Amino acid sequence: MGENQLYLGLDLGPEYTQLSYYNMDTGEPESVYHSEAKDTYLLPNILFYSHTHRKSEESGEKTSLFDYPGWCSGAKASACRFEEDGILIDRIYQKVLMNESIDVEGRQYKAKELLVRLLVLHIRQFTRELENCVIKKLVVTIADTDILLIKAVRELATVLRLSQEQFDIVSHLDSGLYYIFNQPEPLRNNSVSLFDFGNEGLDYYRIDITRNKTPEVINVTHKDYRDVFYFAKFGKNKEEMDEAFDEIVKKLMSETYISSVFLTGMGFVENWMKQSAATLCQGRRVFVGQNIYTKGACYRAVGGVYKAPLERYFIDTEYTVKSHIGISLLDGRDTFCPIVTGGEEWFNTKGRLNIFLNETNRLKLVYKNILTDKTRNETIEIHGLPLRPPKTTKISLEVEFMDAEKGAVIIRDVGFGELFPTTNKIYRKEFELAGAVEEAQR
Repeated sequence: MGENQLYLGLDLGPEYTQLSYYNMDTGEPESVYHSEAKDTYLLPNILFYSHTHRKSEESGEKTSLFDYPGWCSGAKASACRFEEDGILIDRIYQKVLMNESIDVEGRQYKAKELLVRLLVLHIRQFTRELENCVIKKLVVTIADTDILLIKAVRELATVLRLSQEQFDIVSHLDSGLYYIFNQPEPLRNNSVSLFDFGNEGLDYYRIDITRNKTPEVINVTHKDYRDVFYFAKFGKNKEEMDEAFDEIVKKLMSETYISSVFLTGMGFVENWMKQSAATLCQGRRVFVGQNIYTKGACYRAVGGVYKAPLERYFIDTEYTVKSHIGISLLDGRDTFCPIVTGGEEWFNTKGRLNIFLNETNRLKLVYKNILTDKTRNETIEIHGLPLRPPKTTKISLEVEFMDAEKGAVIIRDVGFGELFPTTNKIYRKEFELAGAVEEAQR
């Protein structure tokens, strides 16, 4: 029997996870529900640990009730708390963001460890019903691009034994673009709007497409309405919420031609839109769905024809690194040698360059803006390196980012084998890409 190859998209939010898989027969992503809750695709981010399992461990008995012995997640965890003697663990996502630990029966777990366990159980509850399945690629899309959350989710690949090519982490915005650009092309003849109304309030994204230029650009403008439009502000007054949303819609729709509007988030589940719906539908196609991000992530996992609609564009969002970063080889032609190449989301932008210094302890860092083709140069001096013969001082250069505009170049003395061992010195040069960009020095 052949392998059941799975391409998965997983949307990780604060309260719920959504999971989708690529249906080879229909050629479309399909959302996953668990057998304990067939009426919803929202998988609650809660864990349950069974006291029964602990007692069986103490008595030497074995149990195979759970994938992780004693543990279950989601709707099954919710049901078990009424049926089993045990403990329910919630707010795991939030505790990862605060770098907290969680006590379970006297044992301390890092919140990130339980988050990975939660996601593994969400996936296994689906895959255990399939025969001979193997994950070919998993793309996780996250609501918060917080570095603590990103580091935690990266550990999921290790637990699932997925290679670097089989695993990606992307923002909600990235997966949203994958979803939108795999819908019929007439829906994006002009600009496209995406409203995301979650527990923290409303966010708006406008997607503008610049064609017939080099590079062609998808530019995403983000407007944060969370301070003025959120659940608690309106309570049960749905008419007032409809009127307030209608005012926001009128203003935003008047700014440019909008071909289509996508609405997602728990705030759009209830049927409260009346006047605002009429305004949105004036000359536009409007779509409401809670699985835009998970299906977009699934399209990204499959790649191929689903990646093709985006390949021609430079995608310019608040998460995109818009510069190449490297060094000048100081070879008379000022040849640029990249450490990292821009164009990806900042947490997926990485690279390393090894070079030999030749009778100098200076480096000329170069920041090249992709959209303007302008550069900024910065000469730095590496102090404390020992005197070595020419071309025997090997250093490595890496770039790490804190966000799309801020980061650091990490410089390490590698040495040169046993003849000239490393000093283990590490240098850190922080940078900001925002602001004026100077022309390259000639």
